[in-house]
Amino acid sequence: MTDKKDPRLSREEAEKWRLRKLTRKRWFLPAVYLGVAALIVAGALVFEKDGVHNQSGEKNHANNIAMNKKDKEAVPVNSMKENFKWPVENKNAVSVVQPFYDPKASEEEQAAALVNYNHSYTQNTGIDIAAKNNKTFAVTAAMSGKVVKAEKDNLLGNVVEIKHKNGVTTMYESLASMTVKPGDTVSQGEEIGKAGQCDFNKDAGVHVHFEIRKDGTAVNPEKYFSKGLSSLDNVNKTNSNIPAKEMPKKQENKQTPNKDNNMNKMENNQKSNDSKKGSTDQNSNNSDVSSPNAGHEDAHANG
Repeated sequence: MTDKKDPRLSREEAEKWRLRKLTRKRWFLPAVYLGVAALIVAGALVFEKDGVHNQSGEKNHANNIAMNKKDKEAVPVNSMKENFKWPVENKNAVSVVQPFYDPKASEEEQAAALVNYNHSYTQNTGIDIAAKNNKTFAVTAAMSGKVVKAEKDNLLGNVVEIKHKNGVTTMYESLASMTVKPGDTVSQGEEIGKAGQCDFNKDAGVHVHFEIRKDGTAVNPEKYFSKGLSSLDNVNKTNSNIPAKEMPKKQENKQTPNKDNNMNKMENNQKSNDSKKGSTDQNSNNSDVSSPNAGHEDAHANG
């Protein structure tokens, strides 16, 4: 009986034989190696492309977050949008005990704005603020800016000067203590010291003397509260043409003249000066501007 081979086994053997024959070829192994290398390189390129795409997306996301954060933080530090505030924490707890000297005010108002020091009267170039309970209180920055002066003055007490934009500065005098130093950047409403007393204006008691100046020219602070820096653009000391008042001095061993008599004398001097000036005084609308030569800056000279 003749054995018959399974045709399926014959085909499998034939395939194995051809495979063995193929592996014996010289080019077989190099071809296998090249194929594997090509697959590895292709996989690496695909992975790198996905990684770069993800990294770019994360970077853009981070940039968007940074830009949004910057936009949110840019608003509060823009002092150009700020308005002047009272230099105290609670406006209702204080009052103006001595006003700014206004050359266009009545004689009674002008007399109330004269500071009596060392037997002479001086125009008040700011406002003097005191607490209604006569106690000390926190003095705050009326507007954000940079501290350019913070020093002790024997006559005016501790003095702080803050520089703002557009040539505007604010002055804080008669401070019992200071919490800032030159070079500090302060925000609006930040405490800069405590109100105190000074030798220049003892009648005001515990108070803070507050000034707003534009290019060195003092203006009435009460007219600029709730207003921005741009409201001072028309203030120009070279165009003010307001003559300096001659302060009456008290003679020794004589009774101190009252303020009304002093004001009458000053008004006579004013009329005489005005008649000489004639039409040169064209800036009468700057009624809130005080002479830069008068006020607290003359305190040392009067002393």
